Amino acid sequence: MYAELKGAPAAHVLLERPWLPLCISGCQLLAKTWFGDTAYHILLTDMQCVWEERMDAAAIQSRAQELNRRLRAPVKAFFSHLCEVARPCLSGGDAQPGDEAKISLMRQEDGNISMRLKSELAGLPFYWEFHCTLCSNSLTVCSQLVRPLLLMSRLLQRQVGQLGGFLLRKDAEIQDYRENGATLSRERLQTEVFEERTHREDFIGKVRGQPHTHTHTHTHTHTHSLSLSLCLPLAVTRPGQPVVWACFDHSHHFVPEC
Repeated sequence: MYAELKGAPAAHVLLERPWLPLCISGCQLLAKTWFGDTAYHILLTDMQCVWEERMDAAAIQSRAQELNRRLRAPVKAFFSHLCEVARPCLSGGDAQPGDEAKISLMRQEDGNISMRLKSELAGLPFYWEFHCTLCSNSLTVCSQLVRPLLLMSRLLQRQVGQLGGFLLRKDAEIQDYRENGATLSRERLQTEVFEERTHREDFIGKVRGQPHTHTHTHTHTHTHSLSLSLCLPLAVTRPGQPVVWACFDHSHHFVPEC
């Protein structure tokens, strides 16, 4: 079903897609979606469970006829409309479906999720349902959620180390200027020496919600102006693309906007 992606391996299709926060029927979720020409793949998570649905052209045709008895058109004739109304509902952010499109979510007794979408196609009601089942494949959870988190965490740790080394070299450069008689023209630009260990203790304390107290003064305010919630990257993006983040409070509950 991923032949439409010019031969890209199926496992890599959603890996490059970001997890986006969305709220449907009061349910806070993160979603990854891909819509092709006549197929789609959806992943949902509340950080406790992961749900998934994959649909190819034949399955879409069958469900469309089941939900819309008078529909006789082939998949290509109505799938673009489904994408047009479904994408805004599942992408979060500022994207909104048209006024005629309505989506609702229901949790089933078996733990699965059903999302019902109602819209209008050629002046007639058009109904669709996403049937997302609990993902029992641990490889999917690992590749789509855990592994990107670990990878980006490692990359960010490396970046923090590089920035710390950069600040230390800057401090050494500034000290050399001072020892050779240089002075600041504006006193407000003066900063204290960056102390990596104290900054790390500050960071850990604030993430845990227990700010570390110490006797040293820091005026590099940009290095520790941190929120008391924990933010984690949720997508492996290509160079130059922004990192997508998810935030959690101290009880490890998902915060939809941070």
